Amino acid sequence: MTTATLRRWGGAIAVSLPKKVLAMLGLRAGTEVEVRVAEGNIVLSPARRRYPLAQLEKEQRALERVTAGRLVDKAWLNDSARGRERL
Repeated sequence: MTTATLRRWGGAIAVSLPKKVLAMLGLRAGTEVEVRVAEGNIVLSPARRRYPLAQLEKEQRALERVTAGRLVDKAWLNDSARGRERL
């Protein structure tokens, strides 16, 4: 187990994570993380970016223009939601 020390940084408290731990997780300085408390533990997880539906639709239309509307795999269009999709 690796330990780290909490330090005062301006008006906040920060923890410096060892390079080995960051490398194992593929994290680096500037990576956004979610902070939560679970069963009395501090849990840091890479933040999942959330995109507005309008932005996704815009990018999809741009992709369709580039590919002339040719989507190779259309079977997924009729599938039900499998994760945390929201419409």
